[in-house]
Amino acid sequence: MRAALRASGLRSYWLRQYACLHTAQARTAAEAHVTGTLNTLPLPYRAAYALTLRLLPAAFLLVSGRGLRKATAAEGRRGMQRLAALPGFGDVVRASTALALLGALDGVPGRQPAPFRGADR
Repeated sequence: MRAALRASGLRSYWLRQYACLHTAQARTAAEAHVTGTLNTLPLPYRAAYALTLRLLPAAFLLVSGRGLRKATAAEGRRGMQRLAALPGFGDVVRASTALALLGALDGVPGRQPAPFRGADR
């Protein structure tokens, strides 16, 4: 699943869209959460998801006329809006993005998050 995610170009798209993924630690946690979650799917779903991820760059190019990895943040948003009209692609992008952002929020697996230092200071 990791190879399919990397082939999709979503990681570069996320980097341009979400400031919370600008650190290497956040990107590592995001990718680990996406792949870890997707690896728990039943085999037919996992295979369909992986295929959709691998087809994502071609589908994005088809609807936007621009490669996903080279698209600016604005071009990426417009292209993803158009891509959502193709069956399955919108769902895969939304679900993968949500998993990535949750992973970045939770941190790297096996590490304790830093304690919250809010109003108690």
